[in-house]
Formats: sequence, structure tokens, C-alpha cells
Amino acid sequence: MTPHRICTATDLEEGGLAVTFATPAGQPALAVRWHGRVFGYVNECAHASVPIDFERQVFDRSKTYLMCARHGAIYAPDTGLCVGGPCRGSSLDALAVREADGAIWLDDAGTTR
Repeated sequence: MTPHRICTATDLEEGGLAVTFATPAGQPALAVRWHGRVFGYVNECAHASVPIDFERQVFDRSKTYLMCARHGAIYAPDTGLCVGGPCRGSSLDALAVREADGAIWLDDAGTTR
């Protein structure tokens, strides 16, 4: 499949606001930068079918975890695994994203990795 450009690489700051977008299949999604790497997930809490962000904010105060703004579930940024809260052991649906040529790309339209 053809890669889809999400944003410029500088739009993602380490532990900063997420970039939200829709996959070509129409799924709400987000991308974050953590420990120098880019990660993408379907923007839907594993506990309930609601977006995890609040105005693009997804990191907890320590910038260690992604946190659902509605239920307080916390997720490991690099795996999407819920490590605390009502969905412990479940995971966010990961998307195949990468950084190349000064941009962030979704490699497989809506396919989880």
C-alpha cells in the first residue's frame, strides 16, 4: 500500500501533544514521540470506545505513560499495553508508523502491527 503522510516530524515533540489524524479507513488515530521514537495507535481506549486524548494531550504528568482522559487507564507508550486502570492487560491497537524524509508516515492504511 501507499504510505500516507501524517505530519512533519517536527510536529511531534518528545512527550508532547499527540498528532491526531484519521486513517484512510476512517479510524481516529494518533501519533506520539517517546524516547526518540514514533508510535501510532487507533485513538480508542481499550476500556471503552472513546478517544484517549483530551485536546491532543495523552501523556500523564510524568510523561511516562499515555493516559485516557476519560477513565484514567494508563498505557505504555511503546507497546500500547494497559498497565493500570480498568483495562489492565488489554492494549491499544497499534498502527505501523515511521519517521522518514522529515515526516511521519502511516505505512499500512489502518493495519495494526
